[in-house]
Amino acid sequence: MDDTTAQRKPVNALVLGGGAPNFTLMTGALLAFEEAGFRFDVITGAGGGGAVALSYVAPKGTDRASALRNSMNLGISDAIYKVLPMNYKVFQKQGKLADAYRFLLSKAPGYRRIMDQSRMSNGQKLASDLVQAWWALTTPSLLTPWSKGLCAHTPFITEIVDFEKLRTIDEEIYLNTYNLTDHKMAVFSKAEITPEVFGASGSFPFIYPPTEKNGRSYIEGATEEAFNFQGVMRYMHEHHKIVDNLVIFNSFGNAKYLQPPRGLWHAYGQSIISALIPLDRANLELFHVRLKEWNENEKNKDRKINALTLDFPIPDEWDYTALDWSRSNLERLFHLGYQEGQDFLKQHGLALGVTARAA
Repeated sequence: MDDTTAQRKPVNALVLGGGAPNFTLMTGALLAFEEAGFRFDVITGAGGGGAVALSYVAPKGTDRASALRNSMNLGISDAIYKVLPMNYKVFQKQGKLADAYRFLLSKAPGYRRIMDQSRMSNGQKLASDLVQAWWALTTPSLLTPWSKGLCAHTPFITEIVDFEKLRTIDEEIYLNTYNLTDHKMAVFSKAEITPEVFGASGSFPFIYPPTEKNGRSYIEGATEEAFNFQGVMRYMHEHHKIVDNLVIFNSFGNAKYLQPPRGLWHAYGQSIISALIPLDRANLELFHVRLKEWNENEKNKDRKINALTLDFPIPDEWDYTALDWSRSNLERLFHLGYQEGQDFLKQHGLALGVTARAA
């Protein structure tokens, strides 16, 4: 690093990899960064990482730290999860009837109070989850063998993300999708991201139908590229800046996520994860090969990129339930992510340009 680079503030990018039931690893780590007063210049998301990115940078009706803490409330109370091991808050029935039913519910007296669990006790959260379970079970649906997916495209996203605020934030944001029509990756910037684009970025096949946009079909970008490195390249091209530090949150870094299934639903969840884990590894390995080539290129001797990966080491005793959507699991993953984020800043804060406040 030359004297000019040492004097200026480094350009820092955050790459949020795919991850759904373990997404609170990422929100917990981000809380550590937020409390340290540290902000990235650019954030890219793939799959579940896209939801983390948007709810972090443009939370609706609250501040960033509160929104990150509230991510734990997407979990299901343990007493319910033991009987009904699925996340009916995230995976909701699709179709016009279901949409109309949810719209009518949103206008009912007390709806907001039931849905806002940020200040509830554990008992109140259990009661709220029971009500939401009843709503999920009674939602009408027109699902048929000819339907293209089981679930609606995360209808709650407009309740937790302010898409107008997204246009005004300092950070640049990029989400990736896979264009099924043209058979190529597509990357959308914050100026282009809408609820529809977000739906496209998370349209995992069979769970969600492909998203139709401008005559083209899109599915989740993480099915092809688990890390949105193309978003970082687009940022450097559009802003004529070289990223100094690239931080990668790899929530699928744990090799022991796959365990003997406890039942049919657990086995179905593992059938999805079993494809994503090796894809994560292959994408990371390929990225590091290309990064090495970049850094060794004589033309880039004064603009080398430093890559730092946070893998979130999960204790062995958690492995069997680490992918559960239970509230207790999301909470312990959040606190683990928070601690790992703090340790990461202590180790790499100087390179990132973290101020004394972080110490």
